[in-house]
Amino acid sequence: FCTHRCIHPQDDNLRSENLLNTLFNNYMEVFIMKNLTKNTTFAILAHLWLKEKQTLVTPSTYAGFLLIVENHLIPYFGLQKICDITESKIQEFIFYLFYNGRLDNAGGLTVKTIRDIILVLRLTLNFAYRSKVIEALNWDLIEYPKDLKIKKVVALSKEEEQKLIQAIYLNLTRKSVGILLTLFTGLRIGELCGLQMSDISLTDKTISVNKTVQRIYDKSKKKSYIHIGSPKTKSSERTIPVPSLLMIIIKKFYTANPNHFFLTGRIKPTEPRVYRQFFSRFVKKHKLIPVKFHELRHTFAIRAIEISDFDIKSLSEILGHKNVSFTLNVYGRANLQQKIKCMNLLNDLL
Repeated sequence: FCTHRCIHPQDDNLRSENLLNTLFNNYMEVFIMKNLTKNTTFAILAHLWLKEKQTLVTPSTYAGFLLIVENHLIPYFGLQKICDITESKIQEFIFYLFYNGRLDNAGGLTVKTIRDIILVLRLTLNFAYRSKVIEALNWDLIEYPKDLKIKKVVALSKEEEQKLIQAIYLNLTRKSVGILLTLFTGLRIGELCGLQMSDISLTDKTISVNKTVQRIYDKSKKKSYIHIGSPKTKSSERTIPVPSLLMIIIKKFYTANPNHFFLTGRIKPTEPRVYRQFFSRFVKKHKLIPVKFHELRHTFAIRAIEISDFDIKSLSEILGHKNVSFTLNVYGRANLQQKIKCMNLLNDLL
């Protein structure tokens, strides 16, 4: 324990208490881990799994895991022995989520959200399987309800996009230029907020995406905090060529300090929530069609697909998608005009 006499004795006692609590918690975790059996409750298993994952994943991913475990999995499975969790019980849980899974008791969850929850359940139970305390479950037996809602990509029309660009030109600030950046590079809002001067190459006319800004909710402390970290996936780290005319505009707001964030011109970034509010006010002030900020990214992708020489592989890498098939699944059916153009090529055969 600390014995430096310039520290108040109460501080000594507090440090001693914290150290004892840490040692006790570590001892209990080791004890529980060594005594993990098929009769261990799911709540204890989930706690041990989260402890393992905390040092292996990003803070945002861990926060997401924690929310799913505490909001959905423990309330349903918490007191059950892990050996009693079967494929049929998981199937029942899926239907429960589909019809009654919302925390505000206002109905069920989307199939995508249910899949995210079941993924965390699967990872947790696989942890017990790897610890050789339960048999492996056959996840191929698990079925999901049909998602009857047609997922439609919402984007600005060309006319709406031009009105937005015109409003930005008439009100050119570093924040409004941020709108242009997403509209012509497809940056996600967290990536845009994390863009620093060191990430911008005026010579090569490129921007490097290597960080993202997020507000993460810490459920254990019941408060949120700003986190600046690496993008969630490796494919999200990328270098994007910037149209030369856009780079001229960026240059007007470029500073010599490599640590300055582009949207603020300071060493402190703006957070996504604040920037979304700015964008909403900007749209309302200039009487433009209401649109979510992420739909600017969709607009960029659809405009790119409409250009015949803009190949899908390049678009996929610029967007930071994991593969081309993902890009096609999201945007392939969104471009009706391109399909019409292709089908009209058959006129020569008539």
